[in-house]
Amino acid sequence: MSAVKGRHEIELLGVPASPGIAIAPALLLTKDPHKIEARKLKDSEIPAEIERFKKALEKTRVSIEKTRSKAVTQTGDIVARIFDSHLLILEDVMLLEETLERLEKDKISVEAIIDEFMQRMYRSLKAQKGEYFSQRADDVLDVSRRLIANLQGLKDERLVDLKRQVILVAAELSPSDVVQLDPHYVVGIATDLGGETSHTAILTRSLGVPAVTGLRNITELVCTGQEIVINGNSGKAVLFPTEARLKAYRDKRKRFRSFMTRLKKLRELPTETTDGRRIHLMANIELPAETETVLDQGGEGIGLFRTEYLFLTRGSLLSEEDQLKEYRRVAEIMAPNPVIVRTFDLGGDKVMPGLEFPKEQNPFLGWRAIRVSLDLPDLLKAQLSAILQASTPGNVRIMLPLISDLDELRQAKKILEEVKEELRNRKIPFDEAIKVGIMIEVPSAALTADALAQECDFFSIGTNDLVQYTLAVDRGNETVAHLYTGYHPAVLQLLNNTVEAAHKAGIPVACCGELAGDPLATLLLVGLGLDELSVSPVVLPEIKKIIRSIHSDTAREVAQKALTFNTPREVKRYLLRTMKKLFADLPVWFTRD
Repeated sequence: MSAVKGRHEIELLGVPASPGIAIAPALLLTKDPHKIEARKLKDSEIPAEIERFKKALEKTRVSIEKTRSKAVTQTGDIVARIFDSHLLILEDVMLLEETLERLEKDKISVEAIIDEFMQRMYRSLKAQKGEYFSQRADDVLDVSRRLIANLQGLKDERLVDLKRQVILVAAELSPSDVVQLDPHYVVGIATDLGGETSHTAILTRSLGVPAVTGLRNITELVCTGQEIVINGNSGKAVLFPTEARLKAYRDKRKRFRSFMTRLKKLRELPTETTDGRRIHLMANIELPAETETVLDQGGEGIGLFRTEYLFLTRGSLLSEEDQLKEYRRVAEIMAPNPVIVRTFDLGGDKVMPGLEFPKEQNPFLGWRAIRVSLDLPDLLKAQLSAILQASTPGNVRIMLPLISDLDELRQAKKILEEVKEELRNRKIPFDEAIKVGIMIEVPSAALTADALAQECDFFSIGTNDLVQYTLAVDRGNETVAHLYTGYHPAVLQLLNNTVEAAHKAGIPVACCGELAGDPLATLLLVGLGLDELSVSPVVLPEIKKIIRSIHSDTAREVAQKALTFNTPREVKRYLLRTMKKLFADLPVWFTRD
């Protein structure tokens, strides 16, 4: 289909959830394809309705189990566990009892009863704060759709039997939707809702399908069959593209694919500047299944293992034994490369059932991360014990999040020593020389980095929170999100101060926030003296290519110049001009346009 004449081109900006460029006709999925009718029943129809309900439950259970098995093959057991929660929803005693009770009492069709029950459960979960409850709410809708489809004898054909390549457009997609996709036909995904770290986004990246989420209203602007463009590298979607824009994006797609093919050749090469300065390039992961991707992309270790996602995926607190299994798996796969395990960063928007979180007006400024761990020492001890037991290959490190002063660091280290002594008494081996570092993500830590550096083995700068706290900007607040930037001179000064303090104390310093994965910032970070960068696995080759193309003296000059500017705009303009000048033959920037 060619560009639509007489329509103005529309460009939408969302969240880059999975890299790549896709150009194809849209396939619009409606939010609720099933019509629900509260049909009145006669007394004589009740037994047959109960039997229909039971058969639909069984059919749905079998369907979910098949989906789980497919997810295990695609992404591993941890991600597949999200479908365990689907089974629990289906087996909810309240669902069973209320449905049967209302069938007898109200004598209406079971679809209407289930829809009302599920919608009530969904609203209740959505009203709770935190990523866990939001994901569970989405799970409820997913199970409801499956169950109602089976009750009505409908085959959910939204994502099967496709005859041509399409870009899937939806308000949001559930994990079970994504597992059913055939990447040969679904060449791109665009949704109103969603974020980069959702289960759906993780599954999408595992399939290698370009995706843009958080587009807000794309479903209101797109019709099935309308050709659209999405750029999973920049988070852009283009509707009613002109012929010139289509030609430009086809060219970008061709160059992007060629570029990524060439980057794969860098996998076995070291990450070093042209004059031989070594930068350790590692990856951030949420789930153990992602370790294979890290290795495929040439990562030199795990710079940030976000362990709280093990809880959020499972939906319950993991035992020490379960944690040990996951940490050991990652350590053994990555050996001898380092694995930095961050202790739980629960709180903020990551709250869990089983832990009593207080109601806070500003949860990101409240009880979270190391504060939770120190107040719940048994939880911290179990995690530290599991990490220590997994450290026998000698490549595991411990990292403490949101440290704001020396007292917190000392408290955590004291608990760690207690756990070590307990393991020694039980004759359980661990790495006695295991390194302990902290995340620098609040201004107080950056400003007192010289003192903190004397009592830990490494720093890792978490720019996401550091920017948020330094600029007093909630990046999730659309009203002020435009003020959120890692290129603010105040943030750069804190980065510089942290690096200088770390090196003065003789310890390495890494950056594991979003800034580390932005190619525009690579020269700047290398020039500031960062020893390690930890990024999303998908951008590893691109960052490696840039580092291997620069001289460390050039990077240092760029960083020093960037520190002289007074506004974020000036910093970004300078870096963009410099990158385009230095890398005229390197097609990095078309991936971001």
